[in-house]
Amino acid sequence: MRSTLHDPLLTPENRLWRAVLEQAYVDAEGGSDSSDANKEECVDSAERIRARAYLRGDNQQEAAALIMVCGFAELPADRVLSWARKSYPRPRTQPQLASRARPQDSIAIAATLARQTRARSGEHASA
Repeated sequence: MRSTLHDPLLTPENRLWRAVLEQAYVDAEGGSDSSDANKEECVDSAERIRARAYLRGDNQQEAAALIMVCGFAELPADRVLSWARKSYPRPRTQPQLASRARPQDSIAIAATLARQTRARSGEHASA
């Protein structure tokens, strides 16, 4: 099986955005430690709640940010959303920690990174 990280058809920009999605997945899983103490901490961790909400596209801003990142990564956003909604069902009551997440910040950061990356790609193409 071939790794997508070494696929010559993927640009460095695609790899960057796929790494962003991979980190969201890692955060949503809450780590890989199997000790009981760590499991209890992970269940309610703010990162885990925010990552799952982001991957599910719980509100319009998170969905728009995820769709934009999937576009940059050249991955189908509808499949990512569908998978996340099946894998991470929305809790019946939203914890207060989730309301602290600021989707405007993630959208602004994603847009800024995209502009910077495209500007650098343009510089390399013209050189």
